[in-house]
Amino acid sequence: MIPEHIVKEIEDLRKEGHSIDLIESEGWVNVIFGNFSLPVGYNKTSATLLIKLPMSYPNGRPDMFWTDEDLILKDGRVPRNADVIEIALEKKWRRFSWHPQSWNPGTDNLRTYLEFVNSGLVKARNLP
Repeated sequence: MIPEHIVKEIEDLRKEGHSIDLIESEGWVNVIFGNFSLPVGYNKTSATLLIKLPMSYPNGRPDMFWTDEDLILKDGRVPRNADVIEIALEKKWRRFSWHPQSWNPGTDNLRTYLEFVNSGLVKARNLP
């Protein structure tokens, strides 16, 4: 069963216009954002974004994030730290191996993790 505090956070993000599905699977709460906006430099303007939350969230922090398998840079390169394709929820995903350096369960939440994801997507472009 998905913890109520996660459901509440998702409801708040949905009110801000995010399209989000929640799927509990293999000990994780899988948070799937549809049409997640991407920074300039990718081969598309939005993608499906997967964030895996441990059941102990927020004490257990999220780590890494996943996007559609076909997400690459406009110039055809694979984004930095995103060269692994994994299967989750019966679908292939591109794993972005970006790890938060700090996580405070008292102040951090999905909104702050989305800021981390956006920062990772910018850094993964590896642009000068």
